[in-house]
Amino acid sequence: MATEMALQILQANLNHCARAQDLLLQSMAEWSTQLAVVSEPYFVPNRDDWVGDEDNLVALIVPRSSRSPSLDGVQKGRGYVGATVGGGTMVIGVYCAPSKTLAEFEGLLDCIGTLIGRNLPHSVLVMGDFNAKSSAWGGSTTNARGAVLEEWAVTMGLCILNRGSRPTCVRPQGSSIVDVSFACPATARRVYGWEVVEGVETLSDHRYIRLSLSETPSVPAHPGPESLHRDTPRWVVKRLNTDLLSEAAQVETWSPADSTLDIDERAAALRASMTRVCDASMPRQGPPPRKRQVYWWSADIAAMRTACVAARRQYQRQRRRRQKDAIAEASLHNIYKAAKHHLSRAICEAKDKAREEMIETLNLDPWGRPYLMVRGKLRTQASPLTQSLQPQLVREVVTSLFPSGVAHTPPYRIPNTRNENPGSAGEEVIPPVTPGEFGAGIHRLRAKRTAPGPDGIPGRAWVLAADVFEERVVGLMSDCLAQGRFPLLWKNGTLVLLKKEGRPVDSPAAYRPIILLDEVAKVFERIIANRLIGHMTTIGPDLDAKQFGFRAGRSTVHAIMRVKEIAEEAITQGDVVLAVSLDIANAFNTLPWSCITEALRYHQVPNYLQRIVTDYLSSRSVSYRSRDEWTRHEVTCGVPQGSVLGPLLWNVGYDWVLRGANIKGVEVTCYADDTLVTARGRTHRECAILATAGVAQVVGRIRALGLEVALHKSEALYFHGPRSRPPPGAHIIVGGVSIPVNSHMKYLGLTLDGRWTFEGHFRQLGPKLLRTAAALGSLLPNVGGPKAACRRRFTGVVKSMALYGAPVWSGAPELPDD
Repeated sequence: MATEMALQILQANLNHCARAQDLLLQSMAEWSTQLAVVSEPYFVPNRDDWVGDEDNLVALIVPRSSRSPSLDGVQKGRGYVGATVGGGTMVIGVYCAPSKTLAEFEGLLDCIGTLIGRNLPHSVLVMGDFNAKSSAWGGSTTNARGAVLEEWAVTMGLCILNRGSRPTCVRPQGSSIVDVSFACPATARRVYGWEVVEGVETLSDHRYIRLSLSETPSVPAHPGPESLHRDTPRWVVKRLNTDLLSEAAQVETWSPADSTLDIDERAAALRASMTRVCDASMPRQGPPPRKRQVYWWSADIAAMRTACVAARRQYQRQRRRRQKDAIAEASLHNIYKAAKHHLSRAICEAKDKAREEMIETLNLDPWGRPYLMVRGKLRTQASPLTQSLQPQLVREVVTSLFPSGVAHTPPYRIPNTRNENPGSAGEEVIPPVTPGEFGAGIHRLRAKRTAPGPDGIPGRAWVLAADVFEERVVGLMSDCLAQGRFPLLWKNGTLVLLKKEGRPVDSPAAYRPIILLDEVAKVFERIIANRLIGHMTTIGPDLDAKQFGFRAGRSTVHAIMRVKEIAEEAITQGDVVLAVSLDIANAFNTLPWSCITEALRYHQVPNYLQRIVTDYLSSRSVSYRSRDEWTRHEVTCGVPQGSVLGPLLWNVGYDWVLRGANIKGVEVTCYADDTLVTARGRTHRECAILATAGVAQVVGRIRALGLEVALHKSEALYFHGPRSRPPPGAHIIVGGVSIPVNSHMKYLGLTLDGRWTFEGHFRQLGPKLLRTAAALGSLLPNVGGPKAACRRRFTGVVKSMALYGAPVWSGAPELPDD
């Protein structure tokens, strides 16, 4: 059974108050809370760290930090939301308004019970405002709801966590205990420190409830120490001292590298040298400090909150006295209300001031934190997915994304004998790496701020140290080419998982892998890639012209324009065209290496480049940090996503699919792995027959390369004239899978339709443009704010979104008036 992490949990009801929500976030930061269950939030942001129910009446919140758990397996309904938190504990937040009938309350409990049943026997925690009173959790009376909730908890086998009789809701009309916490017996044994917090102002009628969940049962200890330092080094590039870096690099040249060492030993020595240079010129990056306050918090606001608590206590003491004094009670109540008002106003003013200061930074950096925040692209300090997900799920995802390659015999390709292979006759001449090639590779690092690979050495350090290390690195790379060896250290990459939108969390298909490689390795890859491209474009044979992906001077627009030209030519002659898009399952990670080496032979690549690429593909691995330790996974097929050479090798290996002879009337257009088959015919029936045969032929070629086509994801669309609409229910069958013909098809970022009117495209684009303009407009007040240069840049963002694909749709026919 997987270890479940310790949690500090906060339960609250905010009464739909904006300032109460602000104070909640400050309290979470102050107490290092890892999870909050909130009833009646003011609003639920559309972010990964917030999850609300269908009506946004209750929400689960985790802080945006590297030590926070993730919210996985979210399930929601009306009045409840549940998620798996901290390695397996299902936490369910509940809110039931007092206006709901008893029957509606029982229906809500039935839904929650179903959710609990699906999660058993795993840990379950149920928390929220049920608006139910019972002596079982400390109340003075039991109402109808309380009796029903008691019976339901017993039926579900849940334990009540509430302790004592302190009220959770305090109003001028009276107090009550309506915020209740339940847990299954196994989880209840892990709970300690449950308390109603009285000494903190919430700006709500409800008080906070705090509790802790230990890592293991029956061990009421506080959560363990902060997460350990990362095993791979990282440096604070913002504090880089360029003078110290230059001096440290010069010192490294005093002990020249031993050229008699093995390639792998020299690569390791080079990494050690650059590590020492980085250590001398900038501090190492430790774990980020835990934030104890929100960005707008100040000592003055803290003092106001303390004064507010003092005023509330005086008022409550007056109310508890036996001898009532209505005048004094009213006076103290007014003082308390005034203190709350001043606190709320101070919070509002502090947030406004902080926002103004943030907006002023746009003149210096238009693409900084404010821009990223309103566009929803702000990177949080959350843990990498490999650390926040269940270890078992991570292993399943990695195994699925990087399957073990089986021995595969690629299709034999007959080389073009008109061109002589420069490496096949006589003694092969291997050109050494030139300073110009190395300098061009280093130059590409200047404009990039990508995350470093396993060595942690940032690209900026290589840019500054390039002149000093040039001779050493060029010599190493030249020897690599001569010996056909790619250093083993440079073949290992750090795995980063990216979550795909709209996919279930527990599905391996919900994640896309990115491999972070050492910057010096990518410089060497660029040199190899440039030589491969130079050979294929000057000597050949070159890549097929129907491949538009990862090629200089070609883009998605060129690929769509080719499809449009095919369709328009057919339509002008009275024909119709059926387009079928094919989805290749996990394409880049499953292409057999044998297909790449066979393709290099077909393209008559010089032998030394064939050898270095073959070695580049062998003994590859990816490393990732799970919750417990670093794990290395061997890679036996595919091309690394995030590398420089990988995309080119994909094009080389996949080229055979595009070079095959097609049935007359069938064409293939490709952008990377996005493959589109078009079939032209006089009638829809003829077109469907050609498309069925043509798609089956292309699918057969793809499978011959050892790849698999996800036919159930394929889409089809007819391009036709005004008088030749497709028959209703049209479809084609390939490999026993029915592919329906739709009225629209998403292709390379554009929504295509049968008449090239792009009506559906602009219908989808319009709201997106409005949202983006509104988000950016929130940073551009009419009075003050960023200068004209920043405003023009933000206008350009919206324009670039609106004008994507303009060469394709600019000549679209006008729609007839309805």
